[in-house]
Amino acid sequence: MTVLEEFNSLLTTSGISLASLHIADIALTLSDALRAVMILRGGPRAILGGDVYFRRGNRIEIAHDNWSSDQKPGEHRQAYLRRSWDKAESYIRGYPEKTRVEDADLLFVISLESQLSELVSSTQDRRLRSEDEPLA
Repeated sequence: MTVLEEFNSLLTTSGISLASLHIADIALTLSDALRAVMILRGGPRAILGGDVYFRRGNRIEIAHDNWSSDQKPGEHRQAYLRRSWDKAESYIRGYPEKTRVEDADLLFVISLESQLSELVSSTQDRRLRSEDEPLA
């Protein structure tokens, strides 16, 4: 099973639909979100960021909190991937206790870069590497 297949399987088996909010996304509990980051590490896609929600019983509320991770100019692909995974894990683990709603579970939506973004970024990275090589 590939990394993306394993991630999709986690979303299918453990994900929580946000359709009640008219959002076409799937959220994960804190522990499942951390598991998702572990699955995605070493895979081909960066984590672009994510959104936070609160769940009380069957009711889901927007937390108005999120994180993002953009590739920096001149940043090599592998460095960006690692940084995006690390930032996601750090944000999810360290989500501030003071902003949590009483009697509510935390939910996280993890946004991955698209395959097109992955291809563009890889092409740019190859170009950067060739620029780093000394001229003969």
